[in-house]
Formats: sequence, structure tokens, C-alpha cells
Amino acid sequence: MRLLAGDVGGTKTLLRCVGTDGSVIREARYESAEWKTFDDLLREFLAAVDGPIDAACFAVAGPVFGGRAEVTNLEWVIEERALTQSFPIGRVSLINDFYAVGLGVPLLGADDVLSLQRGQRDRNAPIAILGAGTGLGEALLVTHRGVHHVIPGEGGHADFAPQDEEQARLFLYLHQLFGHVSWERVVCGAGIVNIFTFLGGDEITPAEVAQRADDGEPMAARAFAMFVDAYGSEAGNLALRNLARGGVYLAGGVAAKNVRWFTDGAFIEAFTRKGRFRDVMETIPVDLIMNEQVGLIGAVEGARRVLESR
Repeated sequence: MRLLAGDVGGTKTLLRCVGTDGSVIREARYESAEWKTFDDLLREFLAAVDGPIDAACFAVAGPVFGGRAEVTNLEWVIEERALTQSFPIGRVSLINDFYAVGLGVPLLGADDVLSLQRGQRDRNAPIAILGAGTGLGEALLVTHRGVHHVIPGEGGHADFAPQDEEQARLFLYLHQLFGHVSWERVVCGAGIVNIFTFLGGDEITPAEVAQRADDGEPMAARAFAMFVDAYGSEAGNLALRNLARGGVYLAGGVAAKNVRWFTDGAFIEAFTRKGRFRDVMETIPVDLIMNEQVGLIGAVEGARRVLESR
């Protein structure tokens, strides 16, 4: 029995073929833009894998509807039925990339995460996951009969709630630009740039804002501090709404690439700043995911579940 998993993104695509015992048969990374179609890329990968694949799961950076996905920032269209017809794969499942992160979280080890707040973990309680990257992903994990199930959501598009006078001015600035102001307008890579331009900065990349902040530039440092505060506040909202005593996990590249901004206490202060429920918030574990392959790990789990559902 062989399983195939993929983390398919606009920048890179990771593929992994494993045996049902978890042993890796082949793994490869591809620059997505170098391939005209996903089929071309997959064909190259499978050429070095002998024999058929029993089940596959591909986590796609883009919406998945009716077994069909369009990859954000690429012209790729991927369809479950077409893949089973074109390749020696028994069954194929397409899932959203953040859904895959949700499947991967319970499989992470102690070395894959960095604890921001230890708390008191209840392993039967819901788990909340947020990921600030290109956008803001949110999901829940619930446990039923010992199995974790992902409940996807679009909480990143819910209404942004300013926490102080400065953030209220930021809201008005963004409202003039976009009309509806979601959390994603503030808590994601582009959100960092939005905050920086609100403060008077020029429109540069999120990485450049982070670098300037690390170099001690006051405006960039202020922008990043506001970003961290908003991120912590929304993480606390998600945890409080669902009493996520199973823990909160931060995914996405922004936090993992800027660890020092999340370990000085400012993020947790914003997370726990829930008035009469501060004591409750202080009991919820918060971890930052450091393993960049969490989506691929989740896709492998997705392939395993596809195989078991036959």
C-alpha cells in the first residue's frame, strides 16, 4: 500500500510518497511557477515511483469545491476525477491547505512547536488554529471517539475590532480604503504593510517591514508591535468563543520567521486581555508551530483517511 501527499502552493509544491507504515518512499520540492500544470509536475514525481498509488491527498492553496481546486496565484486547475483517470492513483482527495494544517497539528512533536504559554491542556477540549501568512486562516479541531476532526472556517474575514484609540484610527484608515475591514486586513503579511502605511511609511514588502523593525527603525517597530497585538487579540477571541482548552496553535510563516516578536510577552498579553475572563485565558496553552511541513504532514494524514474510508 502506498500513499501520496502534497502541499500545493503558489510558490512551492511539496510531494511525499509513503508506505502505510509511514516510511518515506520519495519526497521532493518543486518551484510551482516552473511548471505549466500540476499534472506535469506530478508526472515527473511519479516517474521515479514504481507501482500504483492507493490513495492521495493534495492540500491546495485555494478554494476547493466539488473535488475541483484552483491554485491561488497560478493558472493550475486540479480535479480529483481527472487525476484518477490520468495517473495510477486509486482515490484522490483535494483539501484546502489550512484544513491540512488542522490535520497535521495533532501529529506534531514537542520539537515542532515553541510554547508561548504553557497553560493547562485538556486533550478532550477543542483546539484552535490561526495562521497569518498571505491571508489569515482559522480552524477548529474537535475530538470524537479519539479522532480529531477539522472544522474549517473563514474567521479571518470577520469584523476587525480595534483595541485602543490608535487601532480605532487604523480602522478608519482601512475603512476608507476597503469599506469592510476584516481581521485579515490587519493580521497577515499584507496587514503588516497596511499598518506601516497607516503610520506614514512607504508601501514595501512585509519582509522589509520586519527587517526594518529588527534594525530598530521606530515606525517599522511600531507597525510590527501593532500587528502582534491584533494577532494576539484575535487568537484570544477564537480561543474564548470555543473554550479551546485543548490549546491554540499559530501557523503561517509570519510568526515562525519573526519569533522574537512573539516571545517577549506582548502577544500573550493581548491574548489574555479579555476582562473578567483573563483568568480563563491564562489557562489555555498557546504554541507557535515551527515545523514548516505541518501542511504536508496533514496531507499524509488526509491520504491515510481516504484509504481507510474505502
